[in-house]
Amino acid sequence: MSAVMRNGRRLATVLAAASTLVAASLLVSAPAHAAVLFSDDFEQPTVNVWLANSTWSVVSEDGSKVYKQTSTTGFPYAEAGSGSGTGTVVTARVKPTSPLGPTNVVALSGKTSDPSNLYYVGFRGTQLEIGQQAWGKNVPLATTPFTANVGTWYRLTLSFLVAGTVTGSVSGPGGVSATVSAADPGGPHPGDQVGFWMSSASASFDDIVLSDQNVPPPPPTTPPPPCPVAVFFSLSFYGSAFLGLVSFTNVSAAPIPPPWTITWQFTIGQSVQSMFAVGSWNQRGPTVTVHSPSWAPTVPPGTSSFQFGFMATPVNAMQLPANVTFNGIPCPASLA
Repeated sequence: MSAVMRNGRRLATVLAAASTLVAASLLVSAPAHAAVLFSDDFEQPTVNVWLANSTWSVVSEDGSKVYKQTSTTGFPYAEAGSGSGTGTVVTARVKPTSPLGPTNVVALSGKTSDPSNLYYVGFRGTQLEIGQQAWGKNVPLATTPFTANVGTWYRLTLSFLVAGTVTGSVSGPGGVSATVSAADPGGPHPGDQVGFWMSSASASFDDIVLSDQNVPPPPPTTPPPPCPVAVFFSLSFYGSAFLGLVSFTNVSAAPIPPPWTITWQFTIGQSVQSMFAVGSWNQRGPTVTVHSPSWAPTVPPGTSSFQFGFMATPVNAMQLPANVTFNGIPCPASLA
């Protein structure tokens, strides 16, 4: 099974929720760019994706397929994916299915290497807790009051956005939410998987997403400079073909020396048969590229260049070309 979430709309919803929770937990806006490192909505078989113990299975529940663990004995766990570390966030929907007392934990895990070494955010009794399994020893890091009801879906988020800090968040029906943070003490054997971890409890899980929030935004796009020329086409019938004469007027404040390149696109299947007064030319599909001859004069501001020309067919396709450029810059073109 591909570990990438199949439903694009559903993935967008999950990521939006995760970003909102992280923003709330850090009291700053989450980065606008993120990369999904792992996701699973359990709509496809999971046998080749998840390493799990105990009684895990994919079942239909509340209108969706979910990953369910029914044993309340020991420390049920499941792990998958890769990439969990500083700058990442993991989020999932979680529904406790057994009572939660002081010794019962239902949690989402990150930086997981094995069931004995991981970080988690989850429900313990009437608390939201973040903590570690460090070489098999349970190490709570911080808690905040929160009561999770059996049979109710919640969204848990475990964040490592800030180096040296672990942050956990939960949101549920009616807008209930809580956030807790703690310094990262280090210690457990480092891992980069995510998953689920429990202590003497059972639960259902769905829509897990691990995302990297440190993806740099794309570089700003620089608008092209204004075109320095206005290009003119003069078209006329010439036997079974048509003749095109091309020139340009320098509308900039600086002289335009050679070399220069003009391109355009034919729109209804025109094909150049020959060219004259050019350095070189080619046509690939509808796009024609013309390079100036070596002897082309410098064109002062406000003056027009010499004309070059072409013969093209079919004759009934004589029409002003589109998408004209001069030295790669889009330019206005008109009939002379």
